[in-house]
Amino acid sequence: MAENMKVYQKWEDMAKYVYIALQSYPKSEKFTIAADTRSALMLVGRYIYRANNVSRQERRKAIEEADLALVDLKLLIRLGMVLEFMPLKKYEIASAQAVEIGRMLGGWLKSTIA
Repeated sequence: MAENMKVYQKWEDMAKYVYIALQSYPKSEKFTIAADTRSALMLVGRYIYRANNVSRQERRKAIEEADLALVDLKLLIRLGMVLEFMPLKKYEIASAQAVEIGRMLGGWLKSTIA
């Protein structure tokens, strides 16, 4: 269980970073792409947290849902960079964090099969 909390800690670190990066988005995007990005970010966290706190049977589905939500988050972060709301350097850091979480989720998913 402690190993899986590392995934949650990585998500928490990414969440802090992305929230700060979203502050550079224009006010006109406050209720659109910035809000969608925050929602996707929170959804990833909820599923990771849920996977840490459910039965083994339910864990696999929660991990899969976290991974799907992470795909959405990556898309939104990239869109923010493409639209030049997020500087390239911040995009690179946030993207690398998301990729790392994705790898961790993949490993966790594999461990649920055994």
